[in-house]
This record gives sequence, structure tokens and C-alpha cells, in this order.
Amino acid sequence: MDRDDLLPGYGEPRPEPPQAPPDTRGRGRRIAHISSQILIRFLVLALFYTVTGATGSLMSDGAPTERGTALADECDYVGPLSISGLGWWWSCDATITWPDGSTQQQPFQFSFLTPENYTTPQPVVRHELDNRGSNIVVDEPTPYAALGWALFIPLIGMVLTGIQVPGLPRGYPGREQRRRERLHVWPPAVLAAGWWLVIAGGLGHGHLTTLTYLPITTIVIGHGVLAIGASMAVTRRQNQYPDREVPTSVGNRARRANALLILGTLGLLAALSTDETARGTLALTAFPLIALGFGLRGHLVSTRIRRLTERSEEGEVRDG
Repeated sequence: MDRDDLLPGYGEPRPEPPQAPPDTRGRGRRIAHISSQILIRFLVLALFYTVTGATGSLMSDGAPTERGTALADECDYVGPLSISGLGWWWSCDATITWPDGSTQQQPFQFSFLTPENYTTPQPVVRHELDNRGSNIVVDEPTPYAALGWALFIPLIGMVLTGIQVPGLPRGYPGREQRRRERLHVWPPAVLAAGWWLVIAGGLGHGHLTTLTYLPITTIVIGHGVLAIGASMAVTRRQNQYPDREVPTSVGNRARRANALLILGTLGLLAALSTDETARGTLALTAFPLIALGFGLRGHLVSTRIRRLTERSEEGEVRDG
């Protein structure tokens, strides 16, 4: 490995960066941090409730035992934060009529009933939930139920780990120092890749005629990538960056980036050449787009390291 290809100062203790002004807010800062984390977890829980409800991921739970029709009695347009979660939705109280002539009152959230159902009956179905009673839902397809189930674990994980919103630290004049400080909070590339895999797999589930196992595989791998990203984020919050630079070869990094770009391009072309539906094609492009993204990132990082090397060499020439 050519030493000239390495990040300046690798293997040596990193010089201490200029320190930000001391934070004298003390207890007030801790209270603000705790309050923000409570608020964030509340919003994530609301998002979790919205996703599971709006996608209908719980509507297929249980065995259908009885069908009827529902007419809306009263509808309200609610939002942005309501019993229907986040967003703006129709929330309707309805009267359900069963085949034997009996009636039942039932609320419906997430715009499953709208003011149109004042006069137009909406088919509904009762699902028996083993020993947990029954669930009455509208009797219609739920094309996004798989997406709701795919997002179930990641959203619960967000509630447990919390989210630390990155920001620019005070007192750091250098762009490189600000960049490293932001990356102490969360690793954007890893988390973005994980979320993309989960969403692409969830949307593509049930929409492939070949490689039908691919969406589930994509979702599972996406969960794993998100777990790795969350672990990295928590570790960085606790330990910050190591005090020594890791040896980094610009040449090797560029070669890996080129390989990823080639593989991603070939995979993307192959996915787009199929006769699958749009959502099926989305699942096929999940991994090729990840390869393209990390390939582009590799080139950006290589360029940054090369510029740092050039600046270091220029500084040595001036000092000499």
C-alpha cells in the first residue's frame, strides 16, 4: 500500500479539534433533551399507529365469519394529530347492518368511510381473533398491508432507541470537524439504505411473478441493516469517533466504488427490462440502487480524502 494514498496522520493520534464554548446550561439542557426525546417517541408512536392503520396491516388478522354493510351516521375531517394518528383523515361513526337484520354502531378511522357513505353502503366483515374477540373492518383489498408489517419492527425500534436530531455544533469553524460531529449522531448512508430496503420490499411484496422470495428477503436484510445503523449510532453517541485514523487507501476505495457502480448499473438495467408491475420492479431495483448509492458515496469519500492529502502536502511544503 502506497503511503501517499493514505489519509494524512493515519495510525497517529488525531489532534484535538478546537473545543466548542463550554455549555453552561446544565440542568436546563438535560431537561430539554429529555423533553425532546419524550416528544419524539410520542410522534413515532403516532406514526406507528398511523402506518398500521392506514395500510390495513391489521385488517386481515383473524378469520372472516360474517359480512354486512355500514352506513355513515356522522363524519368529521380530523388532523393533523388525532385519534387517526398523523395526517388528515375522515373519521366516521357508522351503523352496521348484518344479514339477520341486527344493527351495531362502529367507528371507522383513516378514511375507510367518508361522507359518500351517508347514502352508499360500505361492505364490512367481522374477523374472529381467537380468544381476543372480533374485529370489524371494511371488506376491501389491502394492497399496502405488507408495507405496514415491514415497517412494524423498525418503528418499534425507533420508539426504543429514540432519535437524536443532528445539528451543527457551536464553536467548530472547520467544515470537516462539523461533518464529523454530525456523523457522531447517526450514520446517514447505512440508515438510508435500511429504510429503502424495508420500504421497497414492503411495496413489492406479492407483486412479482418470478423471484417471489425477493421482497421478503429484502425486508429481512433491511431490518438487519437498520439494526446495524442503530447500533453504530448508539455507539457513536456514547464513544464518539476513535482517537486514531483508520488506514484508508484511496485507490482501493475507488476500485470498490467502481465495482459497485458497475454491478448496480447492470442490476438496474436487468430489473427495468422485465415485464413486472411497477411495484414488482421496485423490489427488483432495491439492491441495485443500494449498490449505486454506495458506489457514488465511495467516489465522494475518495475525492475528499484525496483533497485532504493534497492540503496536507501543501502544508508540508510551506512549512519546509
